[in-house]
Amino acid sequence: MPIFIHFEFMWMPPRFGHPIPPYENMMTQIRWQHYMGYPENEIRSLKWEYFDYDLMTSQGYAKCRFLSDESLPEGWLEPGLFIELTSGGDRVLAIGRIVEERRT
Repeated sequence: MPIFIHFEFMWMPPRFGHPIPPYENMMTQIRWQHYMGYPENEIRSLKWEYFDYDLMTSQGYAKCRFLSDESLPEGWLEPGLFIELTSGGDRVLAIGRIVEERRT
């Protein structure tokens, strides 16, 4: 069964991050800021299935699906947790905060 995550994000401007804005079906990796140093906090891959993004503010909302159906540790999808979206595991594309699902 697919696992989804919903978050608000701030995309890094081109001079600091990825040269292009987010796009549909984009693949990124995720890691949790709160759980840095935990063995369970290995990088996991996401597919961006829906997002709303404002080019002027570099902010948006996304609904993403984990590529693996492997369960996450309890509480790791709780609203309010801060995340990093990366490319290749070390290049930060965006920072975000997990939120409740929005009606689209």
